Amino acid sequence: MDPKGILKAFPKRKKIHTNPSSTTLAKIPKREDREAAGGTWIKHSSARQTKSLLRLLELVRLSPGQPCLLPDLPPDLYLLPGGQMRLQASKPSSDGEASDGEETQVSAADLEALISGRYPTPFEGDGEPSPAPEGLDKWVCAQPSSQKAINHNPHITEKLEVLAKAYSVQGDKWRALGYAKAINALKSFHKPVTSYQEAFGIPGIGKRMAEKIVEILESGHLRKLDHISESVPVLELFSNIWGAGTKTAQMWYHQGFRSLEDIRNQACLTTQQAIGLKHYDDFLDRMPREEAAEIEQTVRKAAQALNPGLLCVACGSYRRGKATCGDMDVLLTHPDGRSHQGVFSRLLDSLRQQGFLTDDLVSHEENGQQQKYLGVCQLPGPGRRHRRLDIIVVPYSELACALLYFTGSAHFNRSMRALAKTKGMSLSEHALSTAVVRSAQGLKVGSGQVLPTPTEKDVFRFLGLPYREPAERDW
Repeated sequence: MDPKGILKAFPKRKKIHTNPSSTTLAKIPKREDREAAGGTWIKHSSARQTKSLLRLLELVRLSPGQPCLLPDLPPDLYLLPGGQMRLQASKPSSDGEASDGEETQVSAADLEALISGRYPTPFEGDGEPSPAPEGLDKWVCAQPSSQKAINHNPHITEKLEVLAKAYSVQGDKWRALGYAKAINALKSFHKPVTSYQEAFGIPGIGKRMAEKIVEILESGHLRKLDHISESVPVLELFSNIWGAGTKTAQMWYHQGFRSLEDIRNQACLTTQQAIGLKHYDDFLDRMPREEAAEIEQTVRKAAQALNPGLLCVACGSYRRGKATCGDMDVLLTHPDGRSHQGVFSRLLDSLRQQGFLTDDLVSHEENGQQQKYLGVCQLPGPGRRHRRLDIIVVPYSELACALLYFTGSAHFNRSMRALAKTKGMSLSEHALSTAVVRSAQGLKVGSGQVLPTPTEKDVFRFLGLPYREPAERDW
């Protein structure tokens, strides 16, 4: 764990000795002297590994002669030759159990780093993102988004994007996904594509897609665009109504509706769809960053009026540093792990009384220990637009993973979850967990456990990734 991390997770403890009168530290017995049933021994050579092992000895308070087992070590220390990971089955510790009765201590600097996602660099002036580790250079989550490749093929990707959108609004998700993969591959290619062979040789582009690329190269046009159904622009219009998905848009089209006015006057709408239609233009208009900051400040002020210790973090594109935002996601928690409870409904009542919340889309959604509100807000003053606002109250133990999830981007998050899966782990907005542990014979020997992730940096570390600040996740 980064020594400047948010929690002092490893409080100072007394040295461990073989007996109270001895001044010699307890030693881990050699393998030939003593075997631990079911345990896996570790050979270490680096100073960093030695330091980690000694620290972990203090953490678990080994008794004399007890072997050091793999679950007590960071993942980068139990990756064995050949890429195989072996774990000793162990029971997860009880939630919220403190060590030696000590209180978790959180400094103002730690909180600021956790909220912003920006941590001090090891050396002054070292502001360049670190490169992706060898073997991970193909993973989006391993790359800083500031180093996105220049699109050398915009004349091709622009036309393919029209088709991808058409398939998407028509509900043909697999074709839409195929086009999206080809578009991303072309945008990442290091030079303009000039031939069929070159296009077909790019990973993610098949024979038929290569043929379409050549057609664009030779004619500057794609005939398939001439045959896009006249329903596509109408379906896109309808699917932009909050609460109306692709199937609903298609149903309205088949019912003969062709405009928003038709929907307003003739369609049978849910409560959410009626709100989405009422604020259609406002929801499509991206808000400037300054307005998003005002919304976060309004929520934070109301929350801290209930409890001054509550933390309020604006996520989404705002946390990624974008100049405009489509909506606002605000996370609430409390460092003591308890005081966030009971705040959710009181906060919503306060914001409604102020006239800040104007419409409720989903007034209360339970997601494990997290509570989520989806609604509409409006800042005071003439000419202010209605904006989409989500408020999520999370336990402090889940804050880091929740920050990752709600900060995005969606593409970055999908990449992180996929990478976690390849490492035998599972990543969600709640936690990073090890997967089921199996023996060499494939028998289940353990159900896995939640890994300690007090900060976002810990999640990256467990996955073997260089840390990416929020602005570097904008894929």
